[in-house]
Amino acid sequence: MMLAEMMTSDHLELLKNQEPRIPHIFPEGINLYWSSLNVTGPETKSTNFLEKFRNNGPKRRVKEILHNVSGMAESGKLLAIMGSSGAGKTTLLNVLTSRNLTNLDVQGSILIDGKRANKWKIREMSAFVQQHDMFVGTMTAREHLQFMARLRMGSEYYSEEERESRVDQVLTQMGLQKCADTVIGIPNQLKGLSCGEKKRLSFASEILTCPKILFCDEPTSGLDAFMAGHVVQALRNLADYGMTVIITIHQPSSQVYSLFHNVCLMACGRVIYLGPGDQAVPLFEKCGFPCPAYYNPADHLIRTLAVIDSDRATSMKTISKIRQGFLSTDLGQSVLAIGNANKLRAASFATSKSGIFSYNASFFTQFKALFWRSWLTVIRDPNLLKVRLLQIIITALITGLVFFQTPITPATIISINGIMFNHIRNMNFMLQFPNVPVITAELPIVLRENANGVYRTSAYFLAKNIAELPQYIVLPILYNTIVYWFSGLFPNFWNFCFASLVTILITNVAISISYAVATIFANTDVAMTVLPIFVVPIMAFGGFFITFDAIPSYFTWLSSLSYFKYGYEALAINEWESVTVIPECLNSTVSAFALNGCPKNGYEVLESIDFSAYHKWFNISILFVMFIGIRLIAYVALLIRSYINT
Repeated sequence: MMLAEMMTSDHLELLKNQEPRIPHIFPEGINLYWSSLNVTGPETKSTNFLEKFRNNGPKRRVKEILHNVSGMAESGKLLAIMGSSGAGKTTLLNVLTSRNLTNLDVQGSILIDGKRANKWKIREMSAFVQQHDMFVGTMTAREHLQFMARLRMGSEYYSEEERESRVDQVLTQMGLQKCADTVIGIPNQLKGLSCGEKKRLSFASEILTCPKILFCDEPTSGLDAFMAGHVVQALRNLADYGMTVIITIHQPSSQVYSLFHNVCLMACGRVIYLGPGDQAVPLFEKCGFPCPAYYNPADHLIRTLAVIDSDRATSMKTISKIRQGFLSTDLGQSVLAIGNANKLRAASFATSKSGIFSYNASFFTQFKALFWRSWLTVIRDPNLLKVRLLQIIITALITGLVFFQTPITPATIISINGIMFNHIRNMNFMLQFPNVPVITAELPIVLRENANGVYRTSAYFLAKNIAELPQYIVLPILYNTIVYWFSGLFPNFWNFCFASLVTILITNVAISISYAVATIFANTDVAMTVLPIFVVPIMAFGGFFITFDAIPSYFTWLSSLSYFKYGYEALAINEWESVTVIPECLNSTVSAFALNGCPKNGYEVLESIDFSAYHKWFNISILFVMFIGIRLIAYVALLIRSYINT
């Protein structure tokens, strides 16, 4: 099949947009050096829980991940770090970007144009596109870039017109004009951009502020050959404009390989070759490992340097021979000279007083942008509003019809109490459990953006909570309106308003618990497993299934934590304190049908279930404190995660 026949109309459109149609200005890139990097880490992760806490436990073995690695990424060139699995390319990229280095011991130096640089300086001058794309899928490509522009191009430095112009410019440069107003998409929920478009959108996000260095981890992962070529061509264009571009890549096609200015071939944690891509194959051939005719040179290079477990000795001899051949060349001598630079007392960049990066946008600007994004998520995500709205209406109608206009009689007291407890239970379980995966799905995006210095954790948490609050007010009121008037609870407007207030508070306490569990455990499966362990027992002590006097003394603390109890008691007081008389109970002959005898008024009903009419506003206060207190716990958990991830 001819190549032209294999191209779809979409592919042809991409080719039309391959070269930018308007000029772009980038700052000159910089020369990045890494000198004598040595990285060691644990050979295996601890599997014994007690091992972490025993002081006299056996020491875990450590392994050498990088050994005396030196090299250089030149300004205005695209450098590809290549090697088979376990060669050390990802670790090298992590060291250069100062990320994911937990439990690793790193020695050596990183220099920018001859000056030593710490991780804050590198992050200030660079951008990092990670392997897995993460977006809020309900936004369009343009909206995502506008969001990033507001935060990365602060109003103190750029006007609104300049930010919009830059967004349009980047969209054009990355060939995203045609899909600029298409939603990014959510897998299996909301159709949106293709994988290639998402990857180019990741690049667009990072180059808004024209960084001097762009790091990319496996930019072609999951893409077909054509789209991979288009993505790498976009990176090549950035390098041609002057940016320093460094990527890791596992198995590029011959077309993709031809786009690299320089390649860094790694094996066994060592640099085997570093130089122009077109000089690697001749070097291998000189060392006795020629590339077969019509064979992908990248495959040949990586395959030759791969360590074969069944013949490890031969593999090591091959790697050693090629490395020695490289070191004998002028390119190899240059790498050795860079390694020796680690021993010199090179000047260092001045560091800020805080020792950390500063945010480009003010707290208020961050809050506005994050509120806008969270609000778009609420109104566009089909599972966040439409499905919940339908669920609330159907559940409320069924509940209201089941208890339709229940009269107050001795025999229906337990049914009326059941209506109120169902209020608490339904609003809890309908919104609490589905909210956990929504939070855990967004958490990696937040941690990544926070680690990149896009915004503060506090700005995100406050904006998200306020943006989501309206739905957690409207939905409870809607549910309460249907159930309250359908089921025939006390027909008074102020009683209805109080019941709505209780329903709102219960809902928000339940959502607070979702936030806390999701941010503490981060993993959806773990969080969804732990949540019932906490919620179900405290529901049992809510006062409907067992009276408070009957609760064993060693479980009274659990009863005190039950927000079901406070909500149920508040609704019960609101209903029964307004019932001045139960006429049927004036006739003692009907006492057999009543619960715990035959209460003559609502206050006696409250006494029969161990509730006190004096606790009405106390319960409201407790629910409000729980709502705020548990949200603060969730915020602290998120803050800790953000700090660890930075």
